[in-house]
Amino acid sequence: MKKPWVSGVTQRQDKNNPVHIWETIWMLAKTDLKMRYQGSWLGIIWVFLKPFCLFLILNFVFSHLFFKSVPNYSIRLLLGIILWSFFAEASMVGMQSLLAKGHILRKAFLPKWTIVISSTIHSAMAFAFNLVILFLFLFLYYRIFPGAVQLLLFGVYVLLIYGLSLLFSFMTATIIVRFRDLNQIWEVLLQVLFYASPIIYPITSVPDNIRSVLYLNPMTLLIEYSRIALIDNSVARLDHLFILTGIFLPLMVGSIWFFKKTSVNIVEKM
Repeated sequence: MKKPWVSGVTQRQDKNNPVHIWETIWMLAKTDLKMRYQGSWLGIIWVFLKPFCLFLILNFVFSHLFFKSVPNYSIRLLLGIILWSFFAEASMVGMQSLLAKGHILRKAFLPKWTIVISSTIHSAMAFAFNLVILFLFLFLYYRIFPGAVQLLLFGVYVLLIYGLSLLFSFMTATIIVRFRDLNQIWEVLLQVLFYASPIIYPITSVPDNIRSVLYLNPMTLLIEYSRIALIDNSVARLDHLFILTGIFLPLMVGSIWFFKKTSVNIVEKM
């Protein structure tokens, strides 16, 4: 039986109409979010429950044993986990997006990049729920109120995190069609990168020579500078932000070019 939202794509898709394309992206993203928790008792509550359970475990262990003296350690940990979960999930579902939506691509004309973007937007929607909870803790419990500049900078950091996940997705969405073990490899690398990012521990607890290596991971900078903006209510070094943006933009263009070149006839290989 044909799914109604698939037929909706077929009827409404117009490759020359950008409005229809973005409507389709939004429809696919909402459908992904609904189907993700379809049939579960708690439903969409799992969006927040999974990172929050991880936070409770790590906070209980590390705030009592190792980092008692770190100011606002718990909210710093929660922010780090939420940002990391957003990147990890968006990169994973974006990488697997063409494989997961192969049945749609066979039945309806869709620009393949819309599949990748809709999958990552679905992760961004889940991230938005977590962000609401974070701000409730920040305002009501910790009584921390970031200024307008700090909120703006935090928004830039979040956009860069989303951009990194999208860049990775464009680079890997076609590769995984040919090399199916890539998702297993990325799961392992995500675990390594989790501990190589200042999520559980403050970056100041790391020796200077190791700290410079950790900053090679862009998530280190984005998580740490997000904490400076939201929790410390301060402004981190803007030159680092400009350098990261200057590196990111050409890489993003390159990933889009790579995706367009390698996605030709990719449906036949699924």
